[in-house]
Amino acid sequence: MDALKEKEEDEQRVEEKLKGLAVSDDLQDVETKVPADSIDMFQLPPSYKTSSPKEKQLLHIADDFLQQYIHLCPDRKPLFLHPVNECGVEKFVSTTVRPTLLPYTELYDWDGCASFVSDYLVMEPLECPITLPSSLYSPTTTLKHQRGNCFDFSVLLCSMLIGAGYDAYCVQGYATLETCTLDETQELCPLLRKPLETQVPKEEVKKKYRIKPIPDMQSKFKLQQEAKNAAAIEAAQKDKKRDEKEAGKPKLEPLHGLRVHAWVLVLSGKREVPETFFINPFTGNRHNTTDKRFLGIESIWNHRNYWVNMQDCRHGCKVMSPLKCKSLLLCHQEREKRVSFDMPPSWVAPIRIPPREFETRYCQGKKVTLYNKAKLEKWAPYLNGNGLVQRLTIYAGPDCKMEVREWFENREDILVRREVNKQTQLTTDYFSEGHSLCLKAHTYTSLEPKTGHTMEFYSEARVDGLHKRVETTSEMTEYFVGRDDFLYLRHVKFGKQGEETQRTVMNSQPIMQIKECFHRNPEKPADEDVAECIFLITEEDIHLRYHLKDKYLTASKKLFHKLPERNSKGHKVFMTPETCITYQAGSFEKGKSLFHLYDLLKELTEKEKRLKEQVRQSEAEVLTILKIRGTEEADIKLSVSIYNRERNEERRQQREAMESTMKDELLGQKEQDLVYLAPFLIRSGCRDKLTKEQALHVRDDCLTDFKHHLTYKVNLIQARLEKVFPELQKNHLWFQENKNQLSTKEKDDYLSSCSESMFHINLLEQRLNREKRTAPQKYLALDDKLRMDPRLAEHLHYT
Repeated sequence: MDALKEKEEDEQRVEEKLKGLAVSDDLQDVETKVPADSIDMFQLPPSYKTSSPKEKQLLHIADDFLQQYIHLCPDRKPLFLHPVNECGVEKFVSTTVRPTLLPYTELYDWDGCASFVSDYLVMEPLECPITLPSSLYSPTTTLKHQRGNCFDFSVLLCSMLIGAGYDAYCVQGYATLETCTLDETQELCPLLRKPLETQVPKEEVKKKYRIKPIPDMQSKFKLQQEAKNAAAIEAAQKDKKRDEKEAGKPKLEPLHGLRVHAWVLVLSGKREVPETFFINPFTGNRHNTTDKRFLGIESIWNHRNYWVNMQDCRHGCKVMSPLKCKSLLLCHQEREKRVSFDMPPSWVAPIRIPPREFETRYCQGKKVTLYNKAKLEKWAPYLNGNGLVQRLTIYAGPDCKMEVREWFENREDILVRREVNKQTQLTTDYFSEGHSLCLKAHTYTSLEPKTGHTMEFYSEARVDGLHKRVETTSEMTEYFVGRDDFLYLRHVKFGKQGEETQRTVMNSQPIMQIKECFHRNPEKPADEDVAECIFLITEEDIHLRYHLKDKYLTASKKLFHKLPERNSKGHKVFMTPETCITYQAGSFEKGKSLFHLYDLLKELTEKEKRLKEQVRQSEAEVLTILKIRGTEEADIKLSVSIYNRERNEERRQQREAMESTMKDELLGQKEQDLVYLAPFLIRSGCRDKLTKEQALHVRDDCLTDFKHHLTYKVNLIQARLEKVFPELQKNHLWFQENKNQLSTKEKDDYLSSCSESMFHINLLEQRLNREKRTAPQKYLALDDKLRMDPRLAEHLHYT
């Protein structure tokens, strides 16, 4: 009783507040529903304007059910049972749900349907936030005008989900102010939410031998005092934070728990849904059934039945039980004690969304959503000339942009995403697979050379296995994956212009050092498998470090100092032990002979030359990429699928030309069918209706002529074939007689000529065999055509 009394006092207090609705900040500038004047009643089907006998019977059942509900729960709010539609006709809410599966793969799953509804429709708040709407339009009208309140959103989304195979229901209940007004300024943007990481507990490794721990020599009293002080400081900080939070906490919302809202319930079971959940149709987001933003449920319905909640819903949705819900049709059965009443079919016309509307999606092609320190903008494809379809702006403060993320579609340069850090001015472009340069990502501050670039590549699409290249003004580092030589890193240091004594490439920095790192090659011994090779260009030294052998602390090394091939007197310089310093780990034996070391030095010297060329090629590739990217950004082009008939003008013109050609060919074939007997009819002197004798004569002449034609084709091919063979034999004899005197070019010409002749012979043989094989079939086909010809069929019918 105290609870009922408290609720009545709350309602009286709310009614006093709502007396001044005209001046209330909460209800000002409320948009009204789509006016009935803008709806063309003549274009709507008859089911929108009238009610069938079964629908009228259902309305009587609903009124009876409402009377029972009012009698059992006199203090509850009215139910949303049979509002009027756009034509002013009362329709039961279950019949407004029209299960539909739309022909778009994106709408086969619940998240695609919810995203489409939230993007396609513009939210209109209820005329009064605590009162049920007086009307519920059909989903077809809602789609046509792209506007609706929470009930319109929910009915459309529920229709699409049921059509896609989900066990979905529309829900009438109560929600928070932010949920009802689509205020997400305090919510974190979904694109910024981190996925939940599943932590796998690490198994404790049992050790046979353990080191005895060092005894704790600290004072326990001192530790206790420090713990007390830390606890006091932590408690003071918590009190301070709580005071700050309460100071900044908004005032209690006067209509909390009374704001009417509608959303969608999806039960587990169908479509492999593991857990029941809610969908807010305004945002398309999924929520748990215990979410605090949903404050209570009055009723739910689908296309088959209507259920009312008989529990106290003031304490939210988490304490509700489905066993305490009353079914409208079940109550009717119990009272009438007869066969169950089936829900009449939906009065709504089939839901259809044209491809162009589905692609455009957003109202006027754009949608803007404000989140906590973030703004999300969405555009329809092809609306922006640069292919931009989505932009997320992250703010560090009220007017301070921290980061901008952009998503692109249909670009010919295959750019799909761009991130711009406003603090560091770094821009990162991401590309999908298929770029002509195998580019995967590119980080830069400017597209000018030597300004700092990080390029990532699709390594499996490159021959050299390059995965990443980082270039600065003085260094370049390349990372490799999956190479046969086990190379995984190459680092190059550049000097300033004029530092290198050797001649360098024009407009390029001199190379000071090249370093290569290799993975372990299991087919080689560790002390013969190079792990690191450093070429000191200016010092003319080469350092080799080998992989570490098992159970060794140091690795084998070699240091070479390059010598000129000849000294100042022109004498050849030989390698001495001083030119190579070696260290062989774990071996007291002499290293390899000077002869082997000299061969190794020659091999490394040649490799150094090749590496310099590769470094220059890498520099040239960077310049090429920057040039191409600059050209692509200066002239952005969008690609159109050949299956997009509306946008692909070139494809449309080709299709129209093909259709025109096909029509001309068909017309020509019909004309040919009419005149193919004309020569034989004229030859026989027949003008009007043919006699049987004349018909037989015309048929025989036509077949004889066709037989001669087939024979002529076979003889012609045979003659050409007999002409080619002697020429080939003659050329072969000539080659056998003169092959020792022929040059290489003449031999190549002879082989090319023989190849062409053999190809021509094979082609003629195939045509000859085909003509011989198909000639009888063509002859019989012409005979059948003559028998079916309207001018001869009367006398040449089958016996």
